[in-house]
Amino acid sequence: MNEREVQATNSKEKIINVAIEEFALNGYKAASTNSICKSAKISKGLLYHYYSSKEILYLNALQYSFDKFKQNVTIKIEDSNKKGIEYISEYFNTKFKFFRANPLYSKIITNSLLNDNVESVKSIINEFEEYNNNFIYHVIKNIDINPKFDKEKAFELIIMIGEKLEEKYMRNIESKDKDIAIEQFRKDHKIMIEMVFEGIDK
Repeated sequence: MNEREVQATNSKEKIINVAIEEFALNGYKAASTNSICKSAKISKGLLYHYYSSKEILYLNALQYSFDKFKQNVTIKIEDSNKKGIEYISEYFNTKFKFFRANPLYSKIITNSLLNDNVESVKSIINEFEEYNNNFIYHVIKNIDINPKFDKEKAFELIIMIGEKLEEKYMRNIESKDKDIAIEQFRKDHKIMIEMVFEGIDK
């Protein structure tokens, strides 16, 4: 890249990082492009030169956060002595560690999943959910499940457990200590997944 292209790339990344903070802390509707311009120390003209509208800026900020999530939250599923429950627990532990280290990514992604009414965001949300679901489905399909149970139903049950616990703990996470909430989520999720894999019958 030439010097002009490098400068443009740096400017766009600075805008995105500031926008992530603004959208994460205030949500889409309350977020202010004036605040973003002030924090990024740029003119509104330059902002709209790179991102033609507030919605386009939001989509780029959300996609950037999700891409960072995918780069950091992944585990390799290989033939080993690990059980399916260990892979699932490892994945969720990696996910929680990433969100603890990157609270703004956590907030903007959680907001989009729970509260977002922006129509064009749905494709990104679907991509995020598909990324999570594909991993869990890959684990399930490689498990030697009791023949009286259906793998598709087992997959649906594990997804439902994760979704319900996320709804329970993540929606009000700002009103409590984040680390405590995430740790409680992790513990409850582990217990419930163990119940699925090991059964509740004595």
